[in-house]
Amino acid sequence: MVVNKARKTKAKGLPLFILVLVLSIAGSVYAAGTSIAHISPGASSATGTPVKATGASGTLAVSSSGPAFYVQGYAKKQISWWPDSTVASAIAYPSQTVKKSFTAENGSFYYAEAYTQANATSIYGEAKVTVN
Repeated sequence: MVVNKARKTKAKGLPLFILVLVLSIAGSVYAAGTSIAHISPGASSATGTPVKATGASGTLAVSSSGPAFYVQGYAKKQISWWPDSTVASAIAYPSQTVKKSFTAENGSFYYAEAYTQANATSIYGEAKVTVN
């Protein structure tokens, strides 16, 4: 009887290469800062935490999933000696996501704000600002 034994070749460098590749892709994805203002049922406004821009581009994405309510979102630039500046705004109606691009200033801080109609009890929505 002939028994064939499978050869086990060890590719020691391949798993390390894959790990390095995955970590570098993940690092480039997280290089962009994201601020999310999430509206839960019963709330009519929300503000995200500020994130620092490392490049010159930004995106505002506003979404609404309420039955008959809109969400208005803002991308705000923090200014220490003056009221914060609105750099982009958008309105999303039910089951809609709207995206707007804006020019960011490298080193500045940006955050998201979201508002909906007062006394809205069954709405989920968010404004998301991404800068890089």
